[in-house]
Amino acid sequence: MWHKDLGIEQKIGQMLMIGFRGLTLENSHWLVELLRKGLIGGVILFEKDLQTQGTRNIESPEQLRKLTEQLKSQAPFPLFIAVDQEGGKVSRLNSKNGFVDFPSHFDIANKEDESFANEIFTKIAEVLYNSGINVNFAPVVDLIINPNNSVVVQNNRCFSSDPFLTAKFAKIFISKHNDHKILAVAKHFPGHGSSYQDSHSQWTDVSNTWKSIELKPYEILSEEKILKAVMVGHIFNKHYDPNFPASLSHLWIEQILRRQYGFNGLVFTDDLQMKSISDNFTFEETVELSLLAGNDILLFANQIDFSEDIPQKFIKTTVKLLENNKISLERINKSFERIMNFKTDLC
Repeated sequence: MWHKDLGIEQKIGQMLMIGFRGLTLENSHWLVELLRKGLIGGVILFEKDLQTQGTRNIESPEQLRKLTEQLKSQAPFPLFIAVDQEGGKVSRLNSKNGFVDFPSHFDIANKEDESFANEIFTKIAEVLYNSGINVNFAPVVDLIINPNNSVVVQNNRCFSSDPFLTAKFAKIFISKHNDHKILAVAKHFPGHGSSYQDSHSQWTDVSNTWKSIELKPYEILSEEKILKAVMVGHIFNKHYDPNFPASLSHLWIEQILRRQYGFNGLVFTDDLQMKSISDNFTFEETVELSLLAGNDILLFANQIDFSEDIPQKFIKTTVKLLENNKISLERINKSFERIMNFKTDLC
């Protein structure tokens, strides 16, 4: 295929998803230049900028559509354009910026009405498709384990404490996105619903609270061959991997998710600038460990610590790892081929 002849830097660039500032690309010359060179594989859009507290990428339906068209026009290869559109509190497209508000995962599952879920999830997928977005970091398949969990449980981001009910509604969510050629990314593997800490701000250790039942939704969705993408959380469990959180763990990604459950779709990291990672690993360590763990796409949301230099640093770091035989060209090619196969289907 056409993409087999790309240079190594372009292949590495396909493994990067980055956040940026702007309602248009007018002042993002750094991003435009990298897009035109094929050195960025995806972007993530946000409603609000965490540092400035101002509007970031989404202001209105018309503006968003123009922005996504701009982004695609600058990229020589198909581009992943992602948002977090779960419904409920985590909805980047909402009534404040001219879109419709949708109920949370918990509210939908609580109705126990599959036809209602079908209707809502179809509408979410339609809104994203009409906006030019092709990746949704949802559904949340974390289970309600710890009622005091402030990240997903108390924000009604989980469907249920029941893994079978969770998988049932997640399957509807994913299938409706598949129908609209949108990649639905289930999160946060291997389960964030038992945590007491928030990985956005601190090391998140679930060694004494995590339960193996939290893996069940992934097992079910993998068996049913509907799961195409997974986001791995920064969840540390010393009983499984005594050194690294799941997002940086070869054991969690390659041995459990891929080998044990037979998952052969795309693996995304959660935002690698979250404090649980950035406070404990250097940028270079983060990139090396992420790649060795088996992640296909490394996400830098550019929210907590904004930098235009991340793409160049990422490519330079990865090239150096290749030159020093820390990672193999086969490792890069494997993710690259997987990414391009999905992009061919979606974009």
